[in-house]
Amino acid sequence: MNVAIAGGTGFIGKVIIKMLTERNHHVVVLTRPGSAIKIARFSGTETRYTYYDTPSQVEKSLADCQAIINLVGIIRETKDTPFEYVHNLIPSRLATAALEVGIKRFLQMSALGVDSALDVDYMLTKKQGENAIKKTSGLEWTIFRPSIVFGPDDMFVNMLARMIKLLPVIPVIGDGTYRLQPVSVFNVAEGFVKSLVMPKTIGKTYDVAGPDKYSFNKLLDIIAIALGKKRVRKFHQPLPLVKPVVKFFGRFQSFPITTDQIKMLCAENVT
Repeated sequence: MNVAIAGGTGFIGKVIIKMLTERNHHVVVLTRPGSAIKIARFSGTETRYTYYDTPSQVEKSLADCQAIINLVGIIRETKDTPFEYVHNLIPSRLATAALEVGIKRFLQMSALGVDSALDVDYMLTKKQGENAIKKTSGLEWTIFRPSIVFGPDDMFVNMLARMIKLLPVIPVIGDGTYRLQPVSVFNVAEGFVKSLVMPKTIGKTYDVAGPDKYSFNKLLDIIAIALGKKRVRKFHQPLPLVKPVVKFFGRFQSFPITTDQIKMLCAENVT
C-alpha cells in the first residue's frame, strides 16, 4: 500500500515509518524543505514537499496514495504557527484533498483528554481537527488519542531524565499527585500500522495509554531508578505561587512551560 504520512519526521513518525516499510508498505513522507534529512536512512520511502496553504499542492502531494496518516501536531504555539493552523486547518485540508484524489483511508493522531471540559487551546483545536475529519463525508477514518508517549528522542521523559541527571533537587509544580499514563512509542506506532489493514477499526476513536497510572512524583522516582539513582529530591512549588510567574514569563518561548500546560498537567492524563 502507498501510505502518505504527514508529520513523519518527528520521533513517533520515524517509528511508524520504520514499521510500515518493514511490512512492505511504500511510504510517501509529506514534509517541508530541510526536514527530509531526518528520515533519509529509511528505504522504501520518498519525500514530497508540501505546503498546506495551497490546497491544489496538497492534492498533488497525495497522488497515487491509498491512505493517509496525519501526525502533525505541536505542544506549544507561536505567532507564526498557531494551534488552529496545525491541529485544525492541516487535517481539514488533508481530508478534503484525500477525497479529491480518491483516498478514503485516513488515520489521525489526536490527544488523550480532548473530550474533557479543559478549556485550553491545545485540546480545543485537537477536537476541532477530529470533527473536521469525521464530518468529511466518505472518509474511512480512525482516530488515536495517546497519553504521554515515551521512547527514543521523546521530549517529555527525556527532559525529566536530563533534569534528574543535572539538578540536585527537581522542582515539582503543585503536590505532584496528578497522574499520567505513559505509553511506549512502539505500541502507539503498532496501533497505527495494524489499523491500516483492519476494517473493523474504521469509524473508531481509541484512547491509547500504557498499563499503569503513575503520579508525577512516582514517575520521577521511576526515571531516577532507570538512571541508577536511588532517590530523587523534589521541591514542591505551590500552585498559587507558580501560576502568576508562569502567566508572565510563559509568553516567552525560552520559558519552559505555559499556563495551559500547567492546566493540562494538573488535570491528569489517564484513560
